[in-house]
Amino acid sequence: MGIQLKVALSYIAIIVAMLILLNIYPVLVSQNFIFRSKQDTMQDKATQYSRLLSTLDAVDRASVEKMMNILDDRGGYRVIITDDNLVAVYDNSYTENVTNKLILLQEIRVAMEGNDVFIVSHAEDRIISRAASPITIEGRVSGTVYLYESDMELAALLSDIQKNLSTIAFFISIGVIALSLILSRFMMRRISSLLSSIRKVREGDYTHKAKIKGRDEIAEIASEFNALTDRFERVENVRRQFVSDASHELKTPLASIKILADSITQTENMPPELVREFVEDIGEEINRLTRLAEKLLSVTRLDSDTSSELRPVDVKEVVMRCTQMLRRLASIEEIDIVPELSDDCLIDANEDDVYQIVFNLIENAVKYNVRGGRVHVFLFEKEEMVNLIVDDTGVGIPKADLERIYERFYRVDKARSREAGGSGLGLAIVRNAVIRLNGTIETESEQGKGTRIMLKFPISGGLIRDAGRLE
Repeated sequence: MGIQLKVALSYIAIIVAMLILLNIYPVLVSQNFIFRSKQDTMQDKATQYSRLLSTLDAVDRASVEKMMNILDDRGGYRVIITDDNLVAVYDNSYTENVTNKLILLQEIRVAMEGNDVFIVSHAEDRIISRAASPITIEGRVSGTVYLYESDMELAALLSDIQKNLSTIAFFISIGVIALSLILSRFMMRRISSLLSSIRKVREGDYTHKAKIKGRDEIAEIASEFNALTDRFERVENVRRQFVSDASHELKTPLASIKILADSITQTENMPPELVREFVEDIGEEINRLTRLAEKLLSVTRLDSDTSSELRPVDVKEVVMRCTQMLRRLASIEEIDIVPELSDDCLIDANEDDVYQIVFNLIENAVKYNVRGGRVHVFLFEKEEMVNLIVDDTGVGIPKADLERIYERFYRVDKARSREAGGSGLGLAIVRNAVIRLNGTIETESEQGKGTRIMLKFPISGGLIRDAGRLE
């Protein structure tokens, strides 16, 4: 059973139940009101007659007829009065008079026991009411008063009310069924549209958007779906660009290696010095491939590894190790690395991630500096945050490129990057690692004056604070 049919049937079932209730309830209320009204009226009348007849010396035909003729007010009821032997001594009916006949009605038998009785029933075309009261003379039940009424007018009124309500309910039901089908069809059209969009995206069409208007939940789902497809599209574009750039980066050193190797194998009597030079060039290209592979692995690890165990890491020690490793590279261009590091700058992290961040930032500051330049590394704690600043006096970054320098394989000056051995992955590794450690990264740069990269990390809340509490 489809959702459309389920929704339609649910609406129909609810409305039909309400219509049945509304159809029955007014009739029952009206009927009960009529019954109570008749009970009050007939019971009062029967009691009134019995009290007046109780003033007689005896319940006999002459005395009762005389009293009833004086009253001459029977309210349209058939009145039968019996003596203590259940024989009718009075009957105001002209067509079916039962005077002098034994009356064995249940109501009269109950009244003879000293009880008031009222019974009402609703037949198809009439309301039949019966009331009986005992006649008590000198403390003894000497007879009964029995009233009977057959009301066709009120029965017809109830029947008309029921028919009108049934007619109204029928037309409302038809309208509700039609409206339910229209609404369910409208809803299913929107759901089908959303489902069709999901299938297209599943097949790889990330540019497809669900076109559903409105402000309800389905429109909100469609909006979230479109946002998700936008993200899928961006991820797919990044993936394709990544594959394209990685292939290009790998192809360049491989092509160089092939050319150098072919030169060695295809040149006869090549001087040993030239062979040695070519082999050294091949080694350099292999080293370049190794560095690129390591950076690609770093990016992949940072993208996929979300379960690394964090522990307090002393950032100062990591900075000192990275500085020591890069001093040789800096000395080639006579670049001075100046660290200004505060103690007790601990963050909750994986030490390899911190090393990747610091090493790549200082390496970039050295590679893209000028001969005789300087790299300042600041480390300090401020407002429960560990601040790491790498400030260089290098070539700087154009404002147009600042927002893209953290994209994978993006390089501001491709010629200088290749000359310096850059792969365009260093800052991408830095950004991913900073995000994983709940840190922030900001960049300031001016062409010809240098670049400043500022990182902030939450101070460690682990072992150091626990130790402080123990003291």
